Amino acid sequence: MIRNLHKPVCLIAFVFFCFCLTTPLMASEVDKGKVPAEQLAKSFKTLAWGSPIWDVEEAVSNLKKGENILWVDTRPESFFKKGTVKDAVLLVYNKKGKPENTLSKESLDKAMADKGMDKEKATIVFFCQGPKCHRSYNASFAAVTEWGYSPEQIVWFRAGYPFLFKKVQSDAKLKRKAKRYISDAGVKQL
Repeated sequence: MIRNLHKPVCLIAFVFFCFCLTTPLMASEVDKGKVPAEQLAKSFKTLAWGSPIWDVEEAVSNLKKGENILWVDTRPESFFKKGTVKDAVLLVYNKKGKPENTLSKESLDKAMADKGMDKEKATIVFFCQGPKCHRSYNASFAAVTEWGYSPEQIVWFRAGYPFLFKKVQSDAKLKRKAKRYISDAGVKQL
């Protein structure tokens, strides 16, 4: 009886092991509007390459703490100028090899150094225009799979700046302390 049970357990363990190894390898950068649907579900909290996903609640909570977090806005400069996350840096990213990209391993390392952050201990949060925006999703993928950052220190802020702005705008308590969450340009729009 035990001998017969051993084969299915080994098979299940093998399949699980293969799934864990290949899931990050199957992930890739995506085109505009093509973030996988299952990763847009609020219940989905970890990307295929192991990075956590934050929505507005996690963003607000972490902005309150203000601890060793580099917020990276991957949107074009025109969006950034209209409003962004408090103290965010602008490092545009689309897909690997696109000429408008200013986000690279070197520019990310420099942004951390400019903010006095320890590269090994900092949390890096990529965000863009909302859940279906591919820019921050692709940036988090590149940071982990190409630039050598650990999945745990790279966060995809799935909701993005517009949803953070709406939350601050609609919540009286957050609105009173808006400068803690959004840039001066964003505060002027409240």
